Amino acid sequence: MEHPTHTEIIFADNAEEAAKKYLSLGIEPDRDENPRLEVLKALEEEDFDLESDINLIGEVSVGPPIMERIRTNPEKAYVVYYMEKH
Repeated sequence: MEHPTHTEIIFADNAEEAAKKYLSLGIEPDRDENPRLEVLKALEEEDFDLESDINLIGEVSVGPPIMERIRTNPEKAYVVYYMEKH
């Protein structure tokens, strides 16, 4: 079974740039030697509501502090995380 780990909000012009920025942070996976990297543009997620304080983006739920951050630049906000096998 896979679980999301090390979620970050990354501001970028596209998914490729967001992935590169995330990987440049040097975040190490917890257990999985080859985790899958998920890169999701918040505004493109089904049922995403920019005005809501809580949203489900991919496999992660984001709350009020994260939504405040996304609202600072929603056009460039990507939610990036590892999907690790445990």
